[in-house]
Amino acid sequence: MKSGGKKTRIVLYSASIILVLFYIIVMWWGITPKVGIEYKMYYITHELSDWPGYGRLSYKLGTKEICTSYKDRNGSPYTWDVCVRKGQGWNREQYDGSVSNASESYIYYLPEKNADNVTYTIEVKNVTGAVKVYADDKQIGEFEKDGTYSFKAGNAVSDKLFTIKFETERGSSFTLWSTCLE
Repeated sequence: MKSGGKKTRIVLYSASIILVLFYIIVMWWGITPKVGIEYKMYYITHELSDWPGYGRLSYKLGTKEICTSYKDRNGSPYTWDVCVRKGQGWNREQYDGSVSNASESYIYYLPEKNADNVTYTIEVKNVTGAVKVYADDKQIGEFEKDGTYSFKAGNAVSDKLFTIKFETERGSSFTLWSTCLE
C-alpha cells in the first residue's frame, strides 16, 4: 500500500511541476508578446487612438492623407486616403480635419523603405497659438498660423517607427487637415 501512495505522490508532484512550468511560459508570453506594431500600439501601450483593426502603419513615402473621419457628415465613405496613424491627442469624432485636444498630439509612420532627408508636409487650419513639431523627439520646426508647412525631418528607416509629435502651448489647438511624409 505504501508503494502505491508513493507512486501517486510522484505523479501528482510531476503534474504540479509541469503545470507550474506551463503557467510560467504563459506569463512570459503575456509579458513579451510577439505581435505586430499596430496591435501593440493600440491594445497594449494604447498609443494609437483610431486604429481600425484592418489598417497598417506601413507607409509608402509621398502618399498624402486627409486627416479626418472615415465618413462624411452624411455617412458616405471618403474615397481618398484617410489618416489612420493618429496617436493620442486628437478628437475622436471629426469630419473637417483632425483637431488637437491635448498639449501633445502624435502621428506615427512605419516606412516601407529607407529614405534620407525626408520632408514632412502638413496643411493646418484654425491655429490658435504656437505649435512645435518634432520628428523622433528632435524639433524640426513650428507654426503659428494657418497654412501649408514643410519640414526636413531627417532619415526614415524601413520598418522602424517614425514619430511626429505636435506640442501646443497651453490652451492652444489646431486642425490637421492633411499630412505627407516624402
